[in-house]
Parts: sequence; C-alpha cells; structure tokens
Amino acid sequence: MQVLVTPRLKLEPLVTAHADALYPILVDPRQFEFLDYGAPDSLEALREGYRKLESRRSPDGRELWLNWALLPRDGDAGAIGFVQATVLEDRRAWVAYQVATARWGRGLATEATGSMVEHLIARHGVERCMATVDRRNERSWRVLEGLGFVRAHALQAAAMKVQAGDWLYWR
Repeated sequence: MQVLVTPRLKLEPLVTAHADALYPILVDPRQFEFLDYGAPDSLEALREGYRKLESRRSPDGRELWLNWALLPRDGDAGAIGFVQATVLEDRRAWVAYQVATARWGRGLATEATGSMVEHLIARHGVERCMATVDRRNERSWRVLEGLGFVRAHALQAAAMKVQAGDWLYWR
C-alpha cells in the first residue's frame, strides 16, 4: 500500500501504531449515532483489530482490506480519522470513512474518500465503489453525492441485502 496525499491530508496505510491516535476519536459516541456498531471496547481491542487489518487481505484471501489513517499534511499532531475499502474479486469495492467530530463540516471526509476512490480505480482496477448510509445521516450521504455517487433504487439495495433504514450508494 502506498501513502496518498491530498491538499490537506496524508493518508497513511493503517497499522497497529495508529490505534493510539485514533482511539480518542473512536470513543466519541457521536461517531456511532448512525452506525450499526459501536466504539471499540478498549485501546487494546482496537490495536488487535488493526493488527488483523495489516494483512491487507481477508482470511480466505479473496478480498483486499485497504485502510488508511488520515493525518494532517501540515504536520499538526494527531489523527483525523480513517478511510477504508474492501475490494472484491469482481472489481467492486465497499468504501467507508470516519472523521473526528471536531473536524466535521470542513470537507475532509470528501477529500480523503475521493483520493481513496481514485486510487482504487487507478491502482486496483475497481469499476464500482459502493457504500451504505443510514437514511438519517445527511452529512454522510452528502459526502457521497459530492463525489458523484448516486443512490441505488430500493430494489437494487434489497438485492444487495442492504439493511432496512440504510441507502445504497454507488459510483
């Protein structure tokens, strides 16, 4: 994996050492208002999860697990969040992102996710990026729409087994 650079961010391939900087962000309950999972149980649990992600592949080897920690490019200390992609064998990828609540509203999720999507297309031959978003999470679906994602029809979402209350977006 390579480091990705945007005008304001450096996206570093996620490693166990990033857990310490990301943990304070990921224990903020506002991060999980619209997600179907919660904060990590502990810093050690987050470290262990990141250790598993360092393989960059699912246990069966059929999926690429690509994750980047978001860091300020200007040298400020501290992590901002992360972006992630699960690249499937059929050239589709599920994408996701989280940015620290203190940094919401600044376009950082859009900047980071856009960089990751372009990398997935150029480097990994991804032909379709997909994401699910809770229908109430306007902030998140606006990120996706700003990147050219469109909301799939309800029948398409149902065929993909998207949870009730979520929308499927793709690009």
